[in-house]
Amino acid sequence: MSVTMRRLFTCLVLAVLTLSVAARDIAVKNAVELKAAASSAVGGDVIRLASGKYDDVKLRITHNGTQGRPIQVVAVVPGEAILGGASEIDISGAYVVIDGLYLLNGAIASGAADRSVITFNSHHGVVRNTAIVDYNPAGFETAYYWVFFGGSHNTVERCYFKGKNNLEPLIGNGLENAQYNSVVGCYFKNIPYDVGNGREDIRVWGSGKFDEKTTEGAYFVIQGNLFDHADGEGTEIVSLKSNFNQVLNNTVRATRGGINIRRGANNTVKNNIVLGEGVAGAHGLRMSGANHVVQGNYVSGCDYGIRVSAGEFTAHALTPDYSPKEKNNAKTAKNALGIVTAYPQSKKLTLSGNTIVACDGPDLELGSDYKKHWPQEQMVLLPSDCDISGNRFVRPKGGLSIEVVAPDPQFASLSAKSAPNRFTSNVVLGAKSKGAPTSGFKFDGLPSGWTEKREMGEFHPLKPEDVGPSWVIALRTAGKFEVEDDMSCSRDPAAKKAKKVKKPK
Repeated sequence: MSVTMRRLFTCLVLAVLTLSVAARDIAVKNAVELKAAASSAVGGDVIRLASGKYDDVKLRITHNGTQGRPIQVVAVVPGEAILGGASEIDISGAYVVIDGLYLLNGAIASGAADRSVITFNSHHGVVRNTAIVDYNPAGFETAYYWVFFGGSHNTVERCYFKGKNNLEPLIGNGLENAQYNSVVGCYFKNIPYDVGNGREDIRVWGSGKFDEKTTEGAYFVIQGNLFDHADGEGTEIVSLKSNFNQVLNNTVRATRGGINIRRGANNTVKNNIVLGEGVAGAHGLRMSGANHVVQGNYVSGCDYGIRVSAGEFTAHALTPDYSPKEKNNAKTAKNALGIVTAYPQSKKLTLSGNTIVACDGPDLELGSDYKKHWPQEQMVLLPSDCDISGNRFVRPKGGLSIEVVAPDPQFASLSAKSAPNRFTSNVVLGAKSKGAPTSGFKFDGLPSGWTEKREMGEFHPLKPEDVGPSWVIALRTAGKFEVEDDMSCSRDPAAKKAKKVKKPK
């Protein structure tokens, strides 16, 4: 070995030894020690929280770890390091891991628009095996998120959320500088319903929110989560308001609201299972915007199956009563007034391979909300250039399955600009249609011996034991997680004593 090579080898060995020595294993047993350890933590350090109560902790990590040497904050016994009072977690350094903590019965004050219990303000952070339960303020109007993504490439995985009862979504993604974040394998349980727009379980902002023409997006992934009696606002469980997001392999059970592509383009909603289970206000899938893929989903027992929304025409006023929506943060050189559609037009949608079963309302509405709030809103653009194929609509009680809205003759010039939609190989069993094309749909009776169990076939809904922290699963299995079904988190006195009211059969 040459002298140069020996020197290089020696330097590498010394570097490795230096890194090994630098990494610390730091034991903490109270809030003061935790705060001190967090403020000095560097890459490779592991802060281990002893079992016990940590109240009013502002756990803020500002230093950076690295890909191979993250800063870790872990519970010695997962679930037994309990943060309460006004405790909150701020991940402002890169490559930080939070593992096994339990935030219980605390509350933080409202403040900025992105105020939250757990905040990602950097990149490549991970919160896993952690629970937030009943972390609520005294007043409903005190608004904050439970988790807010203000950075990129961050992940919440196998976490548990129960009981949020105040304004703001449970999980939110920032409008700017927040991309490639994900929520995977989590359990959303018993989120009580209350009237108040903007209380989604997950709301994803980002590029595309204001109809801007852009090739950027949030690139958010929502995958393998279970939403169980997780009502929130009761309208949108998941709300996509940006481009290039994915909602994959999730299960929704007995939950008011639905999965909604509210704004943006190029979103994918695939292989999700939505089981209304007779709960009033349970919805299926709803969408507006361009170039979405909605494929392979199973929806059962909801108020409706799939709604493809009409869009708003904003180029000019069609009546003197038109009142366009103007937003300061939507202003551009080409949109000086910052006019934003109530709903963007549905275009180039791929709607394929979905199964809709036993819904009360239509299984498929093409052009829903047409002329809604007319003339203050101009919702007169019908879906255009959509590919609707290989879907299966089953109605054991009969009724209207397919409803395709016909355009108002006074808007014939606008309708002429829309490209025809394509319908192929769709099957409708036990039902009828209104306005559907004569081709592209095969209508038939319900097969002899039909049951929904057979219909579900290869669809396998997620169960509580499939998601969330392993320590929560263990406590539940042992009958020691009574907080899960404690509905004192509800602000409705009747709901504290009773489960959801089911529709009469």
